[in-house]
Amino acid sequence: MSEYGCKVCRILDEYGMERYEEQLLEQWQADGPQRKGYRQLAEWFNTLMLRREMDRAGLSTLGDEAESKYERLRSDEAVAEEVASELANAGVPIERLRSDFVSYGVIRTHLKECLSADVDLSSGDWERDAIEISTDHATTKIEAAVRSLRNKGRLSAGGDVSVSVTAELECENCHARVPVDRAIRREYVCRCDD
Repeated sequence: MSEYGCKVCRILDEYGMERYEEQLLEQWQADGPQRKGYRQLAEWFNTLMLRREMDRAGLSTLGDEAESKYERLRSDEAVAEEVASELANAGVPIERLRSDFVSYGVIRTHLKECLSADVDLSSGDWERDAIEISTDHATTKIEAAVRSLRNKGRLSAGGDVSVSVTAELECENCHARVPVDRAIRREYVCRCDD
């Protein structure tokens, strides 16, 4: 791919962020817990774009200011629009930036097709990627269905509705239930066999 067949390639060039491509690749190919999945990389990349534009507009990016603004831009519509207005008034080209934010799929395509990169999944990281991709896919499908139901007047809410998908694991012996990411992090579902 390239000469802008890829959104990430275009953004790296237009935003002058080419030097971050190596960091993107390194974070994806890191070992063990340092390795970031596609969703984490997309969030990192989008936050990086926002931080650069905030810097250019003279806004503070100390601490986690850019991360905080990015999270609020992705929250419910009222909060997101308030933050967008604040950023636009400060000189950040927020509409362009929002349309340039990338999804995990765009990051995956860039890494695999543009960079022809791969990652050693023998360490068990493919499982985390599979869970992350499945959860993202389920979230997208449910968001579309909920939006359709609301548009048809078959589902109402006082404000915006956000979708959260969490896969859980359950021990068939003791019936302990735990979110899959927590089970993987601590390396057990339950201790009933101890």
